[in-house]
Amino acid sequence: MTERRKKHIGLWIFGILVLIAAVHFFVTAFSVSAELPDILEYNRSRLSGGITFSTYEKLPNTSYREKLSICSELDPVTVEGIGEVRPVLVNENYFSVYDIYVAGSPITAEHIDKKLPAVVISDRAARSLRLNADVVGQTIPLYGREFTVTGVYTKPNGFLREISSDIYDRVYIPYTCYDGYADISVDTVSAPKGAYSEKTMPLLGMTETDTGFFMENDLSIKRDILANLPNLLISVIAVILTVIAIKLITKLIAQTRRKLKTDSQKDYYPTVFKRNIGFILLRILAMILLIAVPTALFFIFPPRLVLPQSYIPYDNIFEISHYLDAFKTTLQTAHTNLWCGSTYLSELFWISFTICTAELIVLTAASCYYSVKIYQTITKRKQR
Repeated sequence: MTERRKKHIGLWIFGILVLIAAVHFFVTAFSVSAELPDILEYNRSRLSGGITFSTYEKLPNTSYREKLSICSELDPVTVEGIGEVRPVLVNENYFSVYDIYVAGSPITAEHIDKKLPAVVISDRAARSLRLNADVVGQTIPLYGREFTVTGVYTKPNGFLREISSDIYDRVYIPYTCYDGYADISVDTVSAPKGAYSEKTMPLLGMTETDTGFFMENDLSIKRDILANLPNLLISVIAVILTVIAIKLITKLIAQTRRKLKTDSQKDYYPTVFKRNIGFILLRILAMILLIAVPTALFFIFPPRLVLPQSYIPYDNIFEISHYLDAFKTTLQTAHTNLWCGSTYLSELFWISFTICTAELIVLTAASCYYSVKIYQTITKRKQR
């Protein structure tokens, strides 16, 4: 096998690997960002006491609580036919705030008020029980009682989802159905970003105090960061295409000028333009397309700078120490979140963000490499 053939095979293999990375990059960025809801949540540190369900119940029953979600994860228990599961105590807003689709009925206010033993299980748990389509209405034993299945949610699957969560299936029950719930600490309090319920959160004492410490987790910013990563790559490609377009346009102009100059030595300019009108129009159309493609990419996929509020300085944008302090705080928060409840979405973001960033660097390097090759090819052909 000749060296040239080996080189071509190597380039093909490299190109296929780049294509696979590109597909995975776009799929991961879009799918994970779509999974992150537009909410603000506070996660309780497991090293602190925090607030309890009785604190939540003392809030006035007004519009403040309409979109306020609370939950608490309990220790794993064994359910016959399923195996080990982790029960989660929730209120009536949990599934709507996190935008989780439930086939059947989620936990409702009636379940909470009347302390009805209802449970929402995963589709995987339903398959483990070998339940048919009439799974709603069946019962499962939990804490010495029979809980009626009111709904089934689809458990996210895929490699990223698997490594972002533990091995347990979650089963969701009304918090009032657990004995002694009043003294159970709430793991996570959340509300849609910008909702009026968000203003209720400080009333629950979710600040650094002697009794508890809650970490703010803005999932909407995490979602926007992931959703913007493909735009960054497309912007890099658009810049590369712009450079190549300028080179090609320069070449087209030079070719057109040489041809018209040669013909003008034989005839008058009006006749020359008339004779070469098709040639000129094709060149103009080609130049318009070369300009239009990267310009369209910039407008359709505009890159945005997505930063948490803490990264935006109040006065001097060139104060490097501010960005370093904000980055240090972010790392500390990420570390503290490991000790908090309901970390699945945060872990999913950090894992997918790390993978996407690595792939973005590889794809950017590959794009620059091939652009240099194309640029060199154009230059060599011009010299010939």
